[in-house]
Amino acid sequence: MSVKPVVLVALGSFWPGNDASGPNQSFIALASALKAEFDFRVVARDRAPGAPASSAPQGWVDLGYAQAHYLKIGRLGARGLAALLRATPHDALWLNSVYDREFTLPALIAARLFGASRAPVILSPRGEFGAGALEVKSGKKQIFLRLARTLKLWRDIAWHATSEAEARDMAAQTPSDARIVVAPNLRLMLSPPPFTRGEEALRVIFVGRIAPIKGLAFALAALARVRCRVTFEIFGPPEDEATYAHARAVAQELPAHVVVRWRGAASNEAIVEALARSDLFLLPTGGENFGHAIFEALSCGVPALISDQTPWRGLTARRAGWDLPLARPQAFVDAIETIAALPDEARAAWREGARDRARAYVEHSGGAQASAAMLRGAMARAR
Repeated sequence: MSVKPVVLVALGSFWPGNDASGPNQSFIALASALKAEFDFRVVARDRAPGAPASSAPQGWVDLGYAQAHYLKIGRLGARGLAALLRATPHDALWLNSVYDREFTLPALIAARLFGASRAPVILSPRGEFGAGALEVKSGKKQIFLRLARTLKLWRDIAWHATSEAEARDMAAQTPSDARIVVAPNLRLMLSPPPFTRGEEALRVIFVGRIAPIKGLAFALAALARVRCRVTFEIFGPPEDEATYAHARAVAQELPAHVVVRWRGAASNEAIVEALARSDLFLLPTGGENFGHAIFEALSCGVPALISDQTPWRGLTARRAGWDLPLARPQAFVDAIETIAALPDEARAAWREGARDRARAYVEHSGGAQASAAMLRGAMARAR
């Protein structure tokens, strides 16, 4: 009986109960699709950021599609990470996020300086090299990127891009000899409850981290200019306190016919239920390498009103939504007014167009095959 190669995945957001995270859902789909060939072991933080106590069991936990191990986070990152790398034989180490101080940086330092892992390393920036992402705290990021290149922190790693556009962004920031492999995210269609027509107001939903790049204040400013009645549900944790405070201030100035409901962080099930009752998904993001929340909205049959800084382009031609430049805020207002004015039959056609767009991605992305090839290639190169 052959032994499957072990892929050790550091995914800090995979703490117990955090099933609403897009990268987590993508990992679950990937590990489920490739578990016959690879033995996936995921290591993550043991609690949500700021939580006073751990919500995780001890030791390795069998999840069916992978095994998971949860670590407490200390001042210098995940405690016991270097020891875990040494104690867990693995054929590839898959890291997520370039700037992650809890897992990525400690793992690279432990591997490079202390020999904790000699396995090939795959690093997924998850959109962090996009123009919009680089503009946030740009000074600190440029210092870090120069330092990482100088110290050769990234030597001999394989870079994982989820699209050709992200690969181009990465090539502009990584060493000239960097090996960049494109493997699209793997996602499965969601199964929302049936859509039900509710109140007369247009039901608009935002799902995402409340952080500068996600554009929540832009969305609220657009809603301030619409004439139709709107109920706006906001799902997502307040990752950046200043952004959250500014968005709350903008929301307080909205006209009476726009009602805002702050939902905070929620489970994947709760978000799917909310999407199922929504007429429009609104995310004027400054940049996404994939856009898991966008896929989930489309998969639930919710037309998406987004920026043109994501891979989800040409939505209007498919009657799946709008992808618009942020330099034209009035275009966002016009799109909201357009869908609000549609009769029920026309809105149903747009809901079906949204589902068709998500279904086309699932059927044609080739994410499972490309990811398997990336893992095989990294291991073969190391041998």
